[in-house]
Amino acid sequence: MGIRKQVLYLVLACSLITLLVAGGIAIYGIFKVKSNAIDIGTEIGNVAAESSSSALKEVSIASLQGLVRERSKQIDNFFENFIWDVNTLSNEMNLILQNPQNYSLRRVNEPRREDDGKLTPQLQYRAGVNRAAIATEVGLTANLQDFLIRLYDDQPWVGSTYVASQSGFNITTDVIAATRVDANNNPLPNDYSPRPWYQKVMKEKHLILTDVFLDSQGRGLAISCAAPYYNAQGEIAGVVGEGVTLANINEIVNKTKMGETSFAFVMDNMSGRVLFSSKEEGSFALDGDNDLTNDPSLFDNDNEKLVQSAKKMAAKETGVDLMEVDGSSIYLAYAPLENMNWSFGVAISESEVTMPAETNKQVIEQSTNSFVVMLDDSIRFMIIAMLVAFVVIMVIAPFAGRTIADKFTRPLHILTEGVREIASGNLEKKLDIKTGNEIEHLATCFNAMTDELQNYMNNLTKVTAEKERIATELDVAKDIQVSMLPQDFNFDRDDFELYANMHAAKEVGGDFYDFYLLDDNHLVITMADVSGKGVPAALFMAISKTILKNFAMTMINPDDLGAVVTCSNNQLCQNNDAMMFVTVFTGMIDLKTGRFIFVNGGHNPPLVYRKSTDKFEYLKVEKNFVLGGMEDMDFAQQEIKLEKGDMIYLYTDGVTEALNNEKELYGEQRLIDCLNRVDRTLSADKILEFVRADVQVHVAGAEQSDDMTMLLLKI
Repeated sequence: MGIRKQVLYLVLACSLITLLVAGGIAIYGIFKVKSNAIDIGTEIGNVAAESSSSALKEVSIASLQGLVRERSKQIDNFFENFIWDVNTLSNEMNLILQNPQNYSLRRVNEPRREDDGKLTPQLQYRAGVNRAAIATEVGLTANLQDFLIRLYDDQPWVGSTYVASQSGFNITTDVIAATRVDANNNPLPNDYSPRPWYQKVMKEKHLILTDVFLDSQGRGLAISCAAPYYNAQGEIAGVVGEGVTLANINEIVNKTKMGETSFAFVMDNMSGRVLFSSKEEGSFALDGDNDLTNDPSLFDNDNEKLVQSAKKMAAKETGVDLMEVDGSSIYLAYAPLENMNWSFGVAISESEVTMPAETNKQVIEQSTNSFVVMLDDSIRFMIIAMLVAFVVIMVIAPFAGRTIADKFTRPLHILTEGVREIASGNLEKKLDIKTGNEIEHLATCFNAMTDELQNYMNNLTKVTAEKERIATELDVAKDIQVSMLPQDFNFDRDDFELYANMHAAKEVGGDFYDFYLLDDNHLVITMADVSGKGVPAALFMAISKTILKNFAMTMINPDDLGAVVTCSNNQLCQNNDAMMFVTVFTGMIDLKTGRFIFVNGGHNPPLVYRKSTDKFEYLKVEKNFVLGGMEDMDFAQQEIKLEKGDMIYLYTDGVTEALNNEKELYGEQRLIDCLNRVDRTLSADKILEFVRADVQVHVAGAEQSDDMTMLLLKI
């Protein structure tokens, strides 16, 4: 062998050994990088999937809870209005019997067959009663018939309104007169006193709600509310009541939807029976026979978890439970109805709640799997390239092996270090690899994956920020509303002193007060409360305040105050598609004579302090209608005379209806007792501060549920 061949073989042997060593190291490094990249990528994907899926699931459950709370409040409002109607009937009868001199004797007809189908008040007597002996009481009670008709006519779900006297007669307002006459059209005797609701009121001596029953006129389920009323001697003189159908409750239940699998129901907390349900079959379905006494109780269900949830509902708890019912896994959200011993619940399948989270998790897992596949493909290509390079290197020169090995392994190490930094939480890290081959493509794909993760996290941040922005705007709206109320109480006068304040609840509301001088001798004061809550109430409050003041400023004759309220009511009724209304007490005092003219539009009666008697008393006001409810209403104007040292205190129901943690009202009696304890020599602002402090002692840290507004005028 010649020298040339020996040199050639030596060079080839050195090149081969170098290539094998370098290639082995490179291949080991490639598979090590692959293993690390897969582990780190999988870990990042699992963490992102778990975090985002958990957040989406919590959002779905929170939405379910919000729906339950909103529907519970909607049903509660219905029963609150129902109870208010009956309390109003009771209070009106108390006024009639305890102040008969203020009422004339009116006539009310007995049942007639020709009145069947018409809304009419119908007088019936107990068999054998001496009609002449009770004629005066009948004539006085007949003053209630217009109010009975109005309650029925304004509310389509009302079945009947009635007043039943212990003296042996009753007046019932409904559309079924034919059942109360015989074949000769003679009125039949009737006695309500044996009825269960009548007996229960006479026994318990307070307002009661009956159990749900089947309406006799075929209108589905119904319920009655009844309350006692008292004569001038403080004795129970009879019972007033109202019966309503519950079709609107059933409609609320049927329209409550959240997704495809959800259903809603109402449960009686005493018996555990389902009263209303949008579920047609299974544990929550009604049996369809309209006899509630035969319906199965959830307390007796074979499903232990369902029984536990039903008992929580019976205990008036609020919550969300996961359980297996009728072969399906569901989330059950529930909340109590404050005015009834019922609970409202919404159920939805677990799969529908977790579907967004599962979809999100699948997307992230798919991205991670795609990354692993891409990594495998890239490494496979790299190995093939290395084999090709082996042949090339063996042909070209031994020293090319090290150069090529370095070229392949260097970017892989850069990729490994970059991936580790990203795995530590630095999603801003970008892999800057410029090799012009699959390794650069792998780095580009890795950078794209981190961008997608960043975008996803940013979107979650934006959603949270938007919710915070809405909450901030509501706070600003509340501040704007408060700033609309007059705050300057310094009139620089010695003939009167005035102070007012409003302590708003968490959200914007509808309370407002106002005061202004028409001239040097006439001062106008106003206290009002708009129906509802939130931004609509705040807007209606601003409109009401402006309209009342504008009409008052145009008043020429002091005796035109009633006309001012009438005009304001007509103005508010125009374009009032939202059917909102406002209760108002407004008055004007002649500071020279002390003549105080006032009009009450469905508002709480104020308290008047007389220096001569040294005590506060509730001012007797006419029961005028609210403003914004009905056009062309007449508002009665009243007047009293105020002397030096007298005071008048105005307030909204946020004071008397302040609740403590036991849901007890502050009440009108506590308010008058508080005012009669206060030092009369204190300034107006100190007296209001004393009243608020007494209310705070009562609520004992409970969350404020309504705006609390007060105004005090000292002569």
